[in-house]
Amino acid sequence: MEDILLNHSQLAAVVAGFASVVVAFQRPLSPVQRHRFLTILFTSLLQIIGCLVPVWFSTSGDTGPEFWSIISGVYLGLSVFVWSVLVYPLKRLGKAGVIAINLPVSLMVYLLGVAIIGTLVANIFVVATANFSLYYSSLIGGLIVIFLVFADVAIRTE
Repeated sequence: MEDILLNHSQLAAVVAGFASVVVAFQRPLSPVQRHRFLTILFTSLLQIIGCLVPVWFSTSGDTGPEFWSIISGVYLGLSVFVWSVLVYPLKRLGKAGVIAINLPVSLMVYLLGVAIIGTLVANIFVVATANFSLYYSSLIGGLIVIFLVFADVAIRTE
């Protein structure tokens, strides 16, 4: 379990670093490009925290259903906070905020977000079935969101 989470967090860090290098070559950034970059950066940070927190607290060896239920609650709370921070500035972009991420990518990100939240809620409230697999499936969904947004950034000029 620890190896999987540590490798996942390294992958998220690599994507954030690569996105930072790409952004460094595209200076100055428009408000839409800046929002896309911050989406990748904050989501990568959320993935890293989501991977490292269970590793830090699992040192006691007790990683039963209650542990994964609590960790899922923490990750859900952080996810809701980070995504509210990312979505709120889109209102200030006006019409440009509508095209910040294209429609197919937006739909996939939305559906993945619903699936992630549903998985985490199930892991929180159905303690009898709470386990690492459900938690990790929500992390994989978050990593797919990063790749979708990064692909959108890579293929679009504005």
